[in-house]
Order: sequence, then structure tokens, then C-alpha cells
Amino acid sequence: MPTTYKCPNLGNCHKADNQEQIALPAGADPICPECKSKLIPVGKTVLKMPDNKTIALIVGILVLIIGGGRLFFMRSNPSPKPGTALVQDMNQPFNGKTLLRFHGSNTIGVNLLPALAEQFLKQEGYSNVHKVSETEDECSIVGEQNGVEGRIEIAAHGSKTAFEGLKYGQCDIGMASRPIKNDEWQALKPVVGDLRSNGSEFVLALDGIAVIVHPSNPIKSLSVSQLADIFSGTIKEWSQVGGLNGAITIYARDENSGTRDFFNDAVLKKYGKTLAGDALLLENSKKLSASVATNPNAIGFIGLNYIGSNHALSLSDVGVQARKPSPFTVKTEDYILSRRLFLYASETSKNPLVARFIDFATGTAGQQIVASIGLVNLDPTPVSQPSNVVPEYDPRNISMGWRNLTSGATEIATRFRFRADSEVLDTRANRDIGRIVAVLSQPKYKDKRVVLIGFADAAGSIKHNKELAQKRAEVVATALIEEGVQCAEVTGVGAEAFVAPNDTQENREKNRRIEVWVK
Repeated sequence: MPTTYKCPNLGNCHKADNQEQIALPAGADPICPECKSKLIPVGKTVLKMPDNKTIALIVGILVLIIGGGRLFFMRSNPSPKPGTALVQDMNQPFNGKTLLRFHGSNTIGVNLLPALAEQFLKQEGYSNVHKVSETEDECSIVGEQNGVEGRIEIAAHGSKTAFEGLKYGQCDIGMASRPIKNDEWQALKPVVGDLRSNGSEFVLALDGIAVIVHPSNPIKSLSVSQLADIFSGTIKEWSQVGGLNGAITIYARDENSGTRDFFNDAVLKKYGKTLAGDALLLENSKKLSASVATNPNAIGFIGLNYIGSNHALSLSDVGVQARKPSPFTVKTEDYILSRRLFLYASETSKNPLVARFIDFATGTAGQQIVASIGLVNLDPTPVSQPSNVVPEYDPRNISMGWRNLTSGATEIATRFRFRADSEVLDTRANRDIGRIVAVLSQPKYKDKRVVLIGFADAAGSIKHNKELAQKRAEVVATALIEEGVQCAEVTGVGAEAFVAPNDTQENREKNRRIEVWVK
């Protein structure tokens, strides 16, 4: 016997919008033939009709209940005064229009996305825009236009749920605090297309995974290997890393968290370790930060905008000097545990608001909101070092060629990086071309010269690495020249001044970078 289904992908599928029923043979994969979303079975319930006396009795009771309830409501809830806002009851059905649906990262979805959504609705002409919280990790941003309510739904249960939501048509845009994994990319490609393309993967903001301890903890710096030993439970006492006596309490994010995925890959897996079995797992970033702040023996990892009153440690690694997370070291991605925060969407989405929202969020107005929330935005405005002196701990100081090129120059706060094993700019770098052009078009940079400096990883000979660094710098120069920016110097210094160990593919990609300076 065939089974009858319906498509839940409202706003993106004609079959869903028309409430069309879809009959499929028993055992067939319940996938919508139009939008490829997972179908929902249509329930069939047969009700036995009551006799006339029973109907009359039920009607009478309902009339008494409704009449009495209305009288009570009118007495206890007089009409609001003009201009008084009403709080929306989330238990009441929503009769307006769902404009956009977001699933994914808690780091993005709890604070940043609601702030962006509110401003986006106002830009789209909605009035009375406000936030309606459903749970700590779920909310809606609601506004009114032409007498009809519209809302943006946000569910922030971890980066993994972004890709699940896209796969099953449960969201329009996924939020992720890590890049899409290979298995996720392969599984989603037949459903929503290539999510690694420039039209589907968008860097929204930058963040650093800060390792936090209680403000009273005297520890100031740890190596990544020490972190791996602590979070795996190999090191159990603070005295083992130069601290005071006391058993270490580990706090970590839950298994759906992109923050945890990133930390696992960058710290634990690197040393063949796993998270300690007695680590206290929390779904919410705010709770983790608050827990560390009340426990003098605690340690945890958290997004940069959740440090709060805690102390963030400086981190070092093999061949890399210790650096604290800061807006600059995160913006340039030179901090060891810096990361990108992403939005993912199908390039062929039928919802026109998807592209409009992403343009807004990655544009000037959206990036100002990113900064106001406490995350690091993508604005590449040049940053001058005090008295034009780079701090001594900066690993680039060891390069005589770099010092000569940057003498008297001002650094633009970005890095151009490339797709794995290629000379093709990655998704952030592609959009940074336009951002840099906008900055350099300002009158104060009219007579400035642009200097591009290329670095390589440690793989290969000195000569080969210098040639690769030069070639990649010329790729960036070509892209800038096409936009009308003249580059005075384009130089590859090669495998020098590493900002990450050369032990993994991801870390080698960090070392393959192009800096931009003006002087």
C-alpha cells in the first residue's frame, strides 16, 4: 500500500505551499520530488461522530466557558493605553509569514543573529520589530508590514544542526562556527549544491577560541600540548603546570557544538587524545563562562565574546610564540585558535530574502553589528602599531626581508589565504578584495603605495617555497589591479615567521598567507 506524505519546506517549495499530498510506494525514500526535503507522513485519524444530544451538551458547556472566560479577561486585562507594547504569548498560534529560518551554531545564534535579524527586518520596511524568546537557544524576530506579521526563526543548537537543517529543508540558512566537513559536504551536494562554492559559503565574522580560567588563577600561558593533557585528564592538578594546589575542573561544550569540534581538531586530536570522561558538558556558551567564573579551579574553552570576567590565557605551540586572543590577532587569523564563523545557504534557494540577508550581514551595516556584539568583524581598515614598532613577540621580527618591506608602513587588518592545495583565493579572500578596495578609495590613502608580502609553509625547499610565496602574492596583486589598485611592491619572502605549526593541513594553510601594507 502507498504511503501519503506532505512536504514541510514552506516558502521554498510549491508542493509545500500548496499543501499537496505526495503518495509513495511502501519502503520508498520519503524525499520531496521538487525540493528534495524530507517528507512528513500525513496522519489519518477517523473520529466517531457523537449523537445530537451529546453535541447540544458540548455546545452549551463551551458557550458557558467562553463567555465566562471572556468576562474574566475583560475585567482583569483592560484595553492597553495607546503606545503600550504587548508581550507576544508564544503559546498562541502564529498567523503571519515565516520569512527566514536559521539553524546551527550557538556562538552565532544566541546574540549575533538576533541582532542582525532585527536590523534586517527594519531595513526591509518592517515596524514594531521585536524579539520573542521561546527557549534560551531558540527565538523569533517578529515585525509587521502592511498589517501582516513576518518573523525570522532562529534555533541555535550547535553547528551540526545547521547541516542537518539544510539537508532536510528545515532551515534556509545554516550557522556554523567551523567549516563544513567532508562527509557533510558530500551528503548535501545532491540536495542543496556545492556548499563550498563562493555562492554558498560566507564568512560572517571571526572569533578566537579563548581558553579561560578563573580571574584568581595565576597561570598566564599554556602550550597546546599542555592543553591537550589537561582536557584529556592526563594532567589533573594545577600544580603540574606551575599553578597552585587544586584539582582541575574541566568545562566543555556538548557534542553538537562547532566550538567543541574546532577545539577537538586543533588541540585534542593533534595529540591523539579525547576529552576527559569527567568533563562537565554544557550546551550554552553563557553557562560555561558563568560556571568557570564561579570556580577557582575551573578551565574551559569558549568563543571570544563569552570571556566575561574570566582570564584568557596566552597560547603557544611548537615553533610558535605565545599569543593572547585579541581583535587584531583574531582578525588576521594569526592567533593559534582563531576561527571563522560561517553562514551556509543553497546557491539556488527560491527564497529571495536569503541573498538579501547575507548581503546585509556581510556588508558594512552588518559588520558594525558584529563588532557591537563582541565578535571580530571583517573590516580591513589599516591598523597602526604604536610608534610603528611591532611587539617583540611577533614571529615576523625574525625576517630581515619582512622588516625592510614594512618599515614605515601601516598594516591592513586581514590576510589573503587560499583554498587547499591551490592558488585560488578562498571565500573570505574573494570578498576581502572588495573590502580593501573600498578602504583604499578613501582620500587619506590616495597617495599611499600598496605592499604585498607572501609567506609559505615549511614543506619543500627554501627556493621552492620562496617561488610559491611570490606566485601567490602575484595572484592577489592581479586581483587588486583588476579593481584599480596599484601595487608598488609584490614580494615572496618564503617559509618564514610561522603563525602556526606545520604539522597539519589546516595549520600549513594558515602559514600560506599574503599580508597587505600601505606606505
